[in-house]
Amino acid sequence: MSIVEIINHDEVIYKILDKPPPEPPKTPRYESQLEKQLKELKIPKLRKTFGYAETPLKPPKNFLKQGDGVGHPIKKSDHKCYVSGKLPPVPKHNASVKKAEKHKINFRVLNIKKAIKEKPKTPEPRLVDTRDGHVKKIKGSGEIPEYCLRKDFGQMPAYLVKRNKRIQKELDKIKYAEEHKESLCKLISEQERQELLNDLKCNWQLLQKAFLQLPMLTDTIPKILRKTKMEQELRQLEKDIALIESNPYIYIYE
Repeated sequence: MSIVEIINHDEVIYKILDKPPPEPPKTPRYESQLEKQLKELKIPKLRKTFGYAETPLKPPKNFLKQGDGVGHPIKKSDHKCYVSGKLPPVPKHNASVKKAEKHKINFRVLNIKKAIKEKPKTPEPRLVDTRDGHVKKIKGSGEIPEYCLRKDFGQMPAYLVKRNKRIQKELDKIKYAEEHKESLCKLISEQERQELLNDLKCNWQLLQKAFLQLPMLTDTIPKILRKTKMEQELRQLEKDIALIESNPYIYIYE
């Protein structure tokens, strides 16, 4: 490995990167000539300030008098009243207005008659259960039977009666449907029975022919399984044939 030592060099780090291009000059902003003329012709107005340094007080003579305050605005209307000859004359200011006569009622007599007709109030039964004279009402205290003397005591509530009626109606519907439903069992005719028996015998013959065509030597597992399966099917067909031949009446479920 060798080391190179540079002693004299003229490289400047600021000249390595190029300087960015200068930005283009901006176009002058548009200024309206009419605006300048208006500014020259504008009359200077008085400048507004924050107010007086000290608020000047009003003289004592300028106090707020009655009727000088800010009142409610009066609503003006365009309504015009046209007087006709049918209207009654306007009463004078001093004319006395006749008041309607009120019928005098003698409340004393009315109260006496009412008191005579009223029935005396029955005293409420009470009970004194202490020596100090503690009084309590018998009604609602549990001392006398009240609930058992009610008219609806021992009767079934109305909501339970409605519920039982609804349940009973549903049970009646189910019972009626069970009694009048058609039987699922169906007796097959003799012709259908004979056709079924012939089909079973035909299937047995075909299966017996396939069984006899099997090889005599069953040395593999597939051969053994196939033979046993065909034997089971033959036995089942023989049972079905014997069952149909021995029973003349056969019912089926749909």
